[in-house]
Amino acid sequence: MSDHQHYKGGHELDAPPTRQLFNIVWGLGAITLLSILTCVQLFNSQRDELQKERYSKTSWRLAEYQAGQDKLRFESGEYELNDDGKVVVVKYIPIARAVEKVLEDPKLLTAAPPPPGFVHPDDMAGGGQAAAAPAPAAKEPEAAPTEAAAADAAPAGAEGATAGPAAVDGDAKPAEAGAAEPDAGH
Repeated sequence: MSDHQHYKGGHELDAPPTRQLFNIVWGLGAITLLSILTCVQLFNSQRDELQKERYSKTSWRLAEYQAGQDKLRFESGEYELNDDGKVVVVKYIPIARAVEKVLEDPKLLTAAPPPPGFVHPDDMAGGGQAAAAPAPAAKEPEAAPTEAAAADAAPAGAEGATAGPAAVDGDAKPAEAGAAEPDAGH
C-alpha cells in the first residue's frame, strides 16, 4: 500500500496516470502521422507507375495527327475547305519541291495583280487623297472589220501580240483576269 497516498478522512485516492495518458496520446498521434505519410507515398508511387505506363504508349490522336502532318510534309496533294458554303481547293507540295520550283522560276514569287477597286495602304497614308482605280471595263465584241481597217490593223496586231505578256499554263492576262472574275480578291 505504499503506492497510495493517505488523506484526511481515510479515503485512499490514486494519482491520475497523466504521464501514461500523454504517452499513449503522443504514441497514437505518431502512428497516425506515419500511416498518413505512408498512404501519401503509396498514392504517389502508384500515380508515377500509371503515368509511366500511359506515357510509354503514343496517343492514337497524336499518332493520327503526326501521320497527317507527315503526309502534308512529304507528299503532294490537295484538300478542300468550306468557306461559307463555297468549296475552296487547297493544293500542297513538299517544301523541298517548292524550293526547287522557285529556284527554277523566280517569277513564281511575284504577287498576283490586285483586285479591281483595290486601294494600296501607301496611297491612303496621305489622308485618302488618292482615289481608287476604276475597275477595268469588260471588252465588247467588235464588229467585222472592213478591208481597209483589216489592212491597217494587221501589222499593229502583230506588234501588240509580241509586246504583251504571254499567258503561261493557261493563265489569263491581269486585265482579262480582273474582268472575268470580279470577286477574285474576296
